[in-house]
Amino acid sequence: MDTLQELKEAHENKFKHEQDILFKAKIRRNKLVGLWAAELMELSDSDAEKYAEELAELHIKDTGRDRLQVKIVDDFTRYGVHKSEHRIERQIHDFMLQALELVKSE
Repeated sequence: MDTLQELKEAHENKFKHEQDILFKAKIRRNKLVGLWAAELMELSDSDAEKYAEELAELHIKDTGRDRLQVKIVDDFTRYGVHKSEHRIERQIHDFMLQALELVKSE
């Protein structure tokens, strides 16, 4: 195998690894967001876990962060939780940073 081919394979492996970390982090982020939101909506522990899992599955079905935020806004409205869209967006961002660190440390 020549050097160029080895370099190409190394780059592809690095990209695959980074995408795997990102995928896992987004699922972890959604779980963290779900637990945070469930607490604000005053869901029981078992319902909070179900809600967090539902949001994790949301990422598997649709990788868009906007869909996550829309769901949280809708659920907060239904449960009477008053948080601005900006605050929700910021919380999602903060949980993504936390999730990345958690996944990288595993």
